[in-house]
Amino acid sequence: MEYEVIQNIINEQIRNEFGFEEVIDSTDQFSECREYGGESCIKLLEGILKGIPDIIRVFNPDKTILLFNEAGYSFYKKSRDEVKGKRCFEILNKKERCKDCDVEKVIKTKLMTRTEKYIPEFNKYMEYTCNPVLDGSGEVIFIVEQLRDITEKQMLVNTIKESEERYRKIVNLSPEAIIITVGDKIVLANERACKLVGEDYDKVIRESVYKYIADDFVETIKKIGNRILKDEKTKYTFDYKILHYDNSTIEVEVSSSYLTYKGKPAIQSIIRNITEMKKGLNQAAKFQRKYLETICPFPEKIKMESLYVPARTVSGDFFKIYKVSEDLVVGIVWDVSGKGITAALSVSAFLVLFREAVLASHDPHEIVNNLNEKVINHLEERYIAACCFSLDFKKNEAKVVGAGINQYMFQKDKCNPQEMIIRGPFLGMFEDSVFDEQVISFQSGDRFYFFTDGLDFILDDEIRRNYLKSQTITEFKAYLNNLLNDMIIYREGLKDDSTLIALEIK
Repeated sequence: MEYEVIQNIINEQIRNEFGFEEVIDSTDQFSECREYGGESCIKLLEGILKGIPDIIRVFNPDKTILLFNEAGYSFYKKSRDEVKGKRCFEILNKKERCKDCDVEKVIKTKLMTRTEKYIPEFNKYMEYTCNPVLDGSGEVIFIVEQLRDITEKQMLVNTIKESEERYRKIVNLSPEAIIITVGDKIVLANERACKLVGEDYDKVIRESVYKYIADDFVETIKKIGNRILKDEKTKYTFDYKILHYDNSTIEVEVSSSYLTYKGKPAIQSIIRNITEMKKGLNQAAKFQRKYLETICPFPEKIKMESLYVPARTVSGDFFKIYKVSEDLVVGIVWDVSGKGITAALSVSAFLVLFREAVLASHDPHEIVNNLNEKVINHLEERYIAACCFSLDFKKNEAKVVGAGINQYMFQKDKCNPQEMIIRGPFLGMFEDSVFDEQVISFQSGDRFYFFTDGLDFILDDEIRRNYLKSQTITEFKAYLNNLLNDMIIYREGLKDDSTLIALEIK
């Protein structure tokens, strides 16, 4: 029966387990070996296994060694006579078997096992694949074991694991929440991040990040994430709301960056809880919008469209239009330096100053000079960019004065819009500032576009030719809205507040 056993080892173990496609015709070869006995068959098997680079060990049912392949003898630095008939622990000069002996498990279960072990005697990590060879009645008659050196791979895994542990210790010291996501899964989160959503680390890891994002923001965050991964963006800052475990919402500011995590594209996000700060900002934004002119004050004479998109919650931009009489409108667009609550307070203060200036004069040049003096006296070192204008329907005449906002556009009916330059320094810079004034005659169908520097790109020739000439001011506003939304999602958000007043003479 011995040659049949060897045949099973060759056919089953070598062909199936080790993936060799071409094996010698064992039936003919072992028939020839019959006359030479089992020893010849073993030598032949050793010859077949010789070229396999992994260590092959063949055991008898009593767990003694039948043979190794050449790689095995070389690894243990033993000859065939030195290992045959011994237990594997004996060739390592041990006195008892290992507690987790794979050969013993296979004999009991008659099933293949695959494990990874560290061999301290050789300072090696090995992958063990142990397979039983059964006879016709299902009894174990031999055990074939393959050992593969995975030391380099395991050392890399250990290094990555140690690096990850060090990284986790570092990020746990951060006062801000930090997570890393691969796809939509959270693969790393510091203690602050877990605390932010009110769940334990084990529950957060491998969970979808979208579980913690308020529904209104999920689609936008998906688009932003795809953009970061596609363009490998180093930094992208935006605001949204996340969900706490008790279903309450938290306002957060998130700064996300591209990185590679364990060889895969990933996103690292630093998350700040800005809920309390946002309460104040939201109140300021609500206050701003309350006083924003969204309805044309003179619909009999003008068609008006306005665009007001803060880069963040609160804008430093604002505009105001007053109907002074049945023939006169006075308006202003301005941009306050600074952000947040400070900018909101400055906007409110400047609105009061503008109202006072309009009560004193309806002439844009006098209004700007008045405002320059008041800004110096009341707003200290804060500079304000502005463009003041009036439309006199009795004279069909517009006056425009620039003070830091030095560009606007004028479009004759059905013509290409013209970029207009009107010089003048920021309000509050110099007591004796000189502000230029332009006077333009208008007629029905003519348009004026006044805007802050967040919309400087509309001066692009292509936009002026393709959109401003052929579209209504309502269509142009819709186009700008879509363009700004795309910039928020795909281009790292808005760099500055964006404000526009488009006026068409009826």
